Amino acid sequence: MSFGLALFAALALQATPAQAPAVLQAPEQIVHAARGFVLTVPAGWSAVPLEDGSGLTLRHGQHDARIEAFAVATEPSGVPGLPDDSVDALALRLDGPGISRISRVRLPLVMIGESGDRLQAGETVALSYSGASEGRTRSGLAATRCGADILLTFDSADEAAAGVQADFGTVRESWALILTGGSDFPC
Repeated sequence: MSFGLALFAALALQATPAQAPAVLQAPEQIVHAARGFVLTVPAGWSAVPLEDGSGLTLRHGQHDARIEAFAVATEPSGVPGLPDDSVDALALRLDGPGISRISRVRLPLVMIGESGDRLQAGETVALSYSGASEGRTRSGLAATRCGADILLTFDSADEAAAGVQADFGTVRESWALILTGGSDFPC
């Protein structure tokens, strides 16, 4: 199974929490140090940790839309001479149904202070991707570092996409990789 297909299968199989999380009334910055990323959850969305601790699911309070930010161990590229932690190998892992465009982008690397403040500490190369299939709009960002693929994904019903696309843009602009990650991906 390709990484892209596995990614969308994982999104579809996420467990629904027994109690609905609170929908935020104001934006909130969340630092997920164990998986090495930080993002801002917009008002109108709720944030729930993934059961395996690999990240977060953000759900819109009124629309069929979700954003997930998570990290998974890097899979082998299977291509001799192509390092598993390269963006070229990551592009191969992202390839799959529903992805129609992949391009290179710059992603901020930050250091997080004790008070949660962000200090820009450089940039890294990431991939931006988008596509649609089966009545769903999908897009995201993906980076590979320290033995992990770190992803920010957007998945929405086509009819809800226009109403929540700006929120995903806000999350995407706030998403950054932490220069010193947690114990699973420490670099």
